[in-house]
Amino acid sequence: MKFKVLIYLILLSHLVVAQEYPIDPDQIYRSPSRRVLNMFSITVTTGYNSTKFSHDLSGFYYLQSAEQQLISPNTGEPLGTEFDVYENWFNDPSQSQAIILTDTFDVPFPPISNPVLNPVLIRDLQAFNADSLGLGFEGRSWGIPINIGVRYNYQKFRVGLGLSFEFYKIKSLSPTITDLGIRNYQPNFSKAIFFSYYLNLGYRFYDFWDYSFAAELELGKNKLGKNFNASSGLLINFGISIEKNLSEYFRIVVKPSYDFKSYNTSLPETALGIKHKNPSFKLNFGISITIPEIPRSPMKSDHVQLKHLYTDPATGRVMEVRGQPIWKRQNPKVGENHRRLWRYKMKNRKKLNPY
Repeated sequence: MKFKVLIYLILLSHLVVAQEYPIDPDQIYRSPSRRVLNMFSITVTTGYNSTKFSHDLSGFYYLQSAEQQLISPNTGEPLGTEFDVYENWFNDPSQSQAIILTDTFDVPFPPISNPVLNPVLIRDLQAFNADSLGLGFEGRSWGIPINIGVRYNYQKFRVGLGLSFEFYKIKSLSPTITDLGIRNYQPNFSKAIFFSYYLNLGYRFYDFWDYSFAAELELGKNKLGKNFNASSGLLINFGISIEKNLSEYFRIVVKPSYDFKSYNTSLPETALGIKHKNPSFKLNFGISITIPEIPRSPMKSDHVQLKHLYTDPATGRVMEVRGQPIWKRQNPKVGENHRRLWRYKMKNRKKLNPY
């Protein structure tokens, strides 16, 4: 009896193996376009960006009154009785009305050879020699980005292109000298939209269970929007992409990173300019989708967890399909997609008969 059972099991195993591959694998249709698209991933993220704006006013006098904040080029000579001044040097420098000193002022502006240790009061105007003081301004602003990227995947390497739109709230900048009565500098706008495009280079250096870690470098250009009349330098971003792999096609991404970037504003009708640094710390999160190489089964009732074959009843074409959505594993262990019993799921907690 035991021998018969053994023979029966052997024949049954051969039958199962024979039915598992009923046709030649070369006859299984696979879309060539899907095979190519499967090499690419699309990533969409948002989050929080904190940017530090800073600059120094080397080569300039800083002047302030009750209503204005101005700068004037420091040529190495005393300001004299007439000189040009500029406003909005943070984003869009423009020449303001020239200041003319007359004989009614009995206190002249100090020459460059006499460092300004205290402001010189001429009616309601204060002047500071930024060179001797090391005067500048700095402050933090925050923004919300929308990032979209497409990358090509080759083994553990990745290369792609990306776009970013950042909605910023611009705050005032504090002076680097705090004991001379210099006011915070408030730009002439409070909101801005920044745009950047970049090349993304990455390498997935570590995998742990369902998590992947990839180092990514972004090189690109930052556009500062309509409120700025400035030229921006090279954008360099380095970050670590932490990915929770829900399946081979779908992952949740958290990416801390740091931007190195700057821009320059130029004073009109002069060869002078000011360099502004605006590095950013970013914490972004979102999703990344790899385009599947096989389609979803056309049978709505098909929820098979393993990739399997489907024969089109109209054409007789045999193709490989998946029975699960892209955010679920396609080749899991038995029951891995449904590790929690149906009766214990939240939506059944009030049912008398959860089955």
